[in-house]
Amino acid sequence: MKNIGVVGKGFVGSAVAHGFSPAVGYNANVLVYDKDPLKSVDSLDDVVNKSDFIFVSVPTPSNKDGSISLDILYACISEIEDALKDNSPIVLVRSTVVPGTCEDIQRKFPKLRIVFNPEFLTERSATFDFLSQTRYILGGNGKDTSEVADLYKDRFGESIAIIETNFQTAELIKYVCNIYFATKVSFLNEMKLISDSIDADWEKVIEGFIRDGRVGSSHTNVPGHDGKLGFGGSCFPKDIQALINFAEKNNLDLNVVKGAWKTNLEVRPEKDWEKLKGRAVID
Repeated sequence: MKNIGVVGKGFVGSAVAHGFSPAVGYNANVLVYDKDPLKSVDSLDDVVNKSDFIFVSVPTPSNKDGSISLDILYACISEIEDALKDNSPIVLVRSTVVPGTCEDIQRKFPKLRIVFNPEFLTERSATFDFLSQTRYILGGNGKDTSEVADLYKDRFGESIAIIETNFQTAELIKYVCNIYFATKVSFLNEMKLISDSIDADWEKVIEGFIRDGRVGSSHTNVPGHDGKLGFGGSCFPKDIQALINFAEKNNLDLNVVKGAWKTNLEVRPEKDWEKLKGRAVID
């Protein structure tokens, strides 16, 4: 029987715990720790020392300048290393982090076996999304990623798509996905403005658009599922700002991405994501 540890019981951690539980047909021993005692089921000591794999899903919100805040993640990893005794679990970082982060974590916490395993879940359907993933991205040391690949194959079958790579590549894959979808939302919001100005039938525009098989139907609703223009929530706003900031520190100017963010600020001036203290922005 596999021993699965979960640290952080938000929607991402909860989906992991459910996905490996007997409730959905997998006979694993799942241990769950959260800093909130009302969410926690087990002690951190038990999770760290009785688990073969530890899934870490904690917030990486925006700092005031838009850069990513890694304080919560680093504090969590430090607590895991401090609690570690004779066990040698693989620690899977599920939180979205800028390239270079997990390499730095591995260097600063050498006793731990770090693998970056980004999540591709939506908050409103996280449990379903975890059970029906289209691919599994694993970044890190080859021996460690291979063990995680075996875990996922045991859980979901030998035919699943698994990409094993280094830390930086895996970290960038996550941003490419999120920022592409955010950009798609902003683009379609601008197209909706044109549609409204010429009295076009927007539903027909979208139908004609997504029937091109290259496009895909996701992130095409204007307004979105929350009834508002642009994108909000705890992911896209913080991630697009983090990537813009990261690129600037590397002397790169992401004009398309900056344009998508500018459009979002114009169509969603209330900046409702700023209310998500500790998740989308620092508390």
